Amino acid sequence: MEQVKYTQKDILERVFKQKRMGVGYDPADVDSFLDDIIKDYGAFGGRVEQLKGEVARLQVALKDAQDQLVAVKQQSVVQQQVAAQPVASPVAQPEQDQRQAAVAQQAVVTNLDLIKRVANLERVVFGRDHNSAE
Repeated sequence: MEQVKYTQKDILERVFKQKRMGVGYDPADVDSFLDDIIKDYGAFGGRVEQLKGEVARLQVALKDAQDQLVAVKQQSVVQQQVAAQPVASPVAQPEQDQRQAAVAQQAVVTNLDLIKRVANLERVVFGRDHNSAE
């Protein structure tokens, strides 16, 4: 961000040079001061736009992570329902157990990865102290 020249207090307490006694302020002094104020406003406006863009980008990333988390939770529910269904034939049991174990292992890895990703995104969006405040 560009260097800001004046604080609110500086602006409030500014005393302009008088051109002649009782006639008014020196126009060059006032114009110079106002030019600096305009530059400061431009710097603040640029920073505000930059922060708005960053907030929008982080909100999109957070929504994507939340959507992925919902999808994983739904997948987990489906997998639990499949696991709870009775086995059709005792001969196919070992093969079916292997498939269920592979799917369960993949779900655990996927769930952990997504939970870590959501935690990282929340830390970026809400700050490092967000999780400790909960």
